[in-house]
This record gives sequence, C-alpha cells and structure tokens, in this order.
Amino acid sequence: MVLAPCTGVFGLIGFSGRQGREAEMLVLLDGLATHYGDDWWFGMAHGFAQNEAGHRETARKMIDRSMDAHPRNAHGAHVRAHVLYEAGEDAAGLAYLDEWLKDYPATAQLHCHLTWHVAIFSLGVGHIDRACRVYAGGIAPGASWGPPVNTLTDAASFLWRAELAGSPRDAARWSAVRDYAKRAFPKPGVTFCDVHSAVAYAAAGDTAALEELSRALREGDRAGRLAAGPVVPAIVDAFGAFARGDWEATITVLAPVFDQHVRIGGSRAQRDLVELTLLAAYLRAGRAGDARALLARRHGRRPSVPVAEAS
Repeated sequence: MVLAPCTGVFGLIGFSGRQGREAEMLVLLDGLATHYGDDWWFGMAHGFAQNEAGHRETARKMIDRSMDAHPRNAHGAHVRAHVLYEAGEDAAGLAYLDEWLKDYPATAQLHCHLTWHVAIFSLGVGHIDRACRVYAGGIAPGASWGPPVNTLTDAASFLWRAELAGSPRDAARWSAVRDYAKRAFPKPGVTFCDVHSAVAYAAAGDTAALEELSRALREGDRAGRLAAGPVVPAIVDAFGAFARGDWEATITVLAPVFDQHVRIGGSRAQRDLVELTLLAAYLRAGRAGDARALLARRHGRRPSVPVAEAS
C-alpha cells in the first residue's frame, strides 16, 4: 500500500514531471528487490520499470515469472504487452491479448487500456479496419468502462495514430472525444491528460479550446505550477500546428523540446504519439534525412512505425 502509489507510469514518480523519472523508478525498485523475492506483484511493477528504462530482455524474464505465479493479473498482462510492443512483436502481442482478454470483463478497470494495446498492435500489423472496430467497441467514449484518464488518452491517441497510419479523419469520432475531454478534464492540471485534450481539440478543429488550454498552461508554467515545465504547452502547440497541416511549424515547436517529452508522463508506448507526430511532420515537409535521424535515435527500441509516409 505504501509502495504502489509510487510505481507505474501514472504514479507519483511517473507523474512527477521530472526528466529522469524512469531511471528514478528503476533505482527505487532495484533497491527493494531483495526484500520482495518472487512476489508476483513486485515482479510486475519491477518488470514495468525495467522495460521503461530500456532493459527489455530483463523485463521480459521478470514479467514471465510474475505471470507464471499469477496468470490472470491484468496489470501483468499489461506489462507483457508493453514488453512485446518495445520489441516490435506486434503479431505476438496481438495473439497474446486476444487470448488473454477472452475471459476479462469489459467492466474491469484495465479493459479499455488493454483494448487500446490490441488496437495499437492491429495498426502495427497493418489491420487498420480491425483496429477501428476495436476502438469503437471498447475505447471510444461511451464504449469504454475505464477511468477517465484512460478513456481520454487512449481514445485521442488511437485516433491520431490511426490517421498517421492512413485512416481517414472521422469528424464525429473526434467531436465525441473533444466533448469527453471538456467534461472529464474541464481545467488543466493533469499534464498527460492536458496533452491528449490538446490532441482532441486540434483534430476536432476546436481552435478556441486549444488556444485557451495553451494559454492556461503557459500561465501555469510562468507561475511555477507546471511540474513538467514549458515542454507541455510546446507539445500542445505542436499538435495544433500539425492538425492545421503546418509541418514546418510543428517541427519548429516540437523538435527543440523532443528530448524532454518524458516529462509529460505515460509510458514509452504512449509517448510514441509525440515521436510519430514529429516523424510524420519531417516526412510531409520533405525532410527525409531528419526523419531517418529521428528513427536512428531509438537506441535499440523496435516498435513498428505506422506512419503512412514512412514506407
């Protein structure tokens, strides 16, 4: 009960806004490992921290042991999905979750987010139609039973990534996510949700809401109330520029802060939304060299890149 709120990408460290939060999490859990032994819960938390810090194969072994001890642990299935994503094993991830989710009720806490992983894996193997059906059935506002933080962030990020993969824009779906963002998070305060609200506002063409969010975030940063700092309004503005089709403005705003996007919170898989947006902006601006350089910085990561222009 004491340790749990500190762990995970939505925990006290994960949402701290600090640049080194992933390493900080791993140091914390490394130091406690001898006290927990083969405890399945600790193995799940430790494996997730290892994966997010880039130690994928160590994380794979850790989560395998945890799931052997408690195979129906949804958080463990979630960590395994992240390990498979980081390895670029989309087909294996899809097969695993398709089987694991058969007996997992739609009303359970992680159903929305695990369904998001199914949708992302589907994009990775090129099954855009299936990914969109999965979205409609368990991620979209009104279909998701998950907490608001998952419903908003998973819905907005999936629709944006689907468009990057070549799916046409669905104005009705974006309007529904925009409306949900305004209801669930009417004021800025949770940085990860603020960024995804910006995605929804930008894609829905709600310029007024996007500008107001950007203004409020910059004001909060000036007043010292924004733990993640100026990277947050910069990313918000970059999504707005991209939605307008201004690729150079997207690059100008996003590229200088790209190395700080860890501060907004969320997992590597979730933050790929930022990387894929910058990658698409480079490609659409005709800057293939910059796109290749961005991909080369993945440092051993192998997630697929479902950006239509990347081929």
